[in-house]
Amino acid sequence: MKKWLKRLIIIIVLLGVFGGLGFTGYTRYKDKIETFAIKRGEEELDTSIPVAVHIARDGKVDESLLLFGDIVPNTEVNIFSTVPGKVKDIAVKEGDPVEKGSVLGFIDRSEAGLTFAPTPLESTIKGVVKEILVEDGAYITPQVPLFQIINMDYVEAVVHIPEKDIYKIRKGLNAEIRVVSFPDRTFSGRVDRLSPVVDPLSRTLEARIRINNKKHTLKPGMFGNVKIVVRSKSDVVVIPFSSILVREGKNIVFLVEGDRAVQVEPGFDIREGSMISVESGVKPGDRVVVVGQHNLNNGDSVKVTEEVE
Repeated sequence: MKKWLKRLIIIIVLLGVFGGLGFTGYTRYKDKIETFAIKRGEEELDTSIPVAVHIARDGKVDESLLLFGDIVPNTEVNIFSTVPGKVKDIAVKEGDPVEKGSVLGFIDRSEAGLTFAPTPLESTIKGVVKEILVEDGAYITPQVPLFQIINMDYVEAVVHIPEKDIYKIRKGLNAEIRVVSFPDRTFSGRVDRLSPVVDPLSRTLEARIRINNKKHTLKPGMFGNVKIVVRSKSDVVVIPFSSILVREGKNIVFLVEGDRAVQVEPGFDIREGSMISVESGVKPGDRVVVVGQHNLNNGDSVKVTEEVE
């Protein structure tokens, strides 16, 4: 047999062997190969948009006005003498507590050739001696204030309500007060007095918040933040304010139902900080999209990557 013919036969035999082995391998691993191809195709065709959702829950929200205020005494009076003369025997020091009728000092009306019994100076209220405005031996007249007495059992936070918010304010509303001196404490009070007029320069209305201060913790002159709760609701559906989008002039929110995004137009009410209450359109337990909603349209396929309670 010629050499070239012999080589050709060998090549044909080898091709047959390798072809048979290839067919056998394909048959054995056919299912795995097809499954891998399907998965690979699904991955390449998966157009789901990743989102994070917040679970809507019932909660409580407050509508509040946030203002700045000064702490002032509830009552402050000046003590005058009813007669002229020299101050004698001042009986108190600044910071001393006094009762109504307590003797603060005396006025000596005696003159050359005339002797009078010392006239007592009495406090007209219960409180604390804020300031002594005179010294022993000074000659005074009835027009000069001699002592200042303040009542600190109750103090007031004086705030100024912007004209646009005046309609929200009324006597009896609850308030929370925080002062720089006690950053970790919150003091409670109520709106006690409202000015009858609006300041024409600042366009604000003065309001006074009455605060129980039996331990004299709050001092007149302190400065703080005042939060007046003008409206409150309990057992309402609350969702993050950041979930809201504005499209075509409408406030919308996306919910996740199954693996689809569903656009809704809720009715909103009270916003408190980062949360807002919903009157309609969202129920407790609904999955509200809080991250990724800017890329969504109604009916889009979504993949939830994070769920926040």
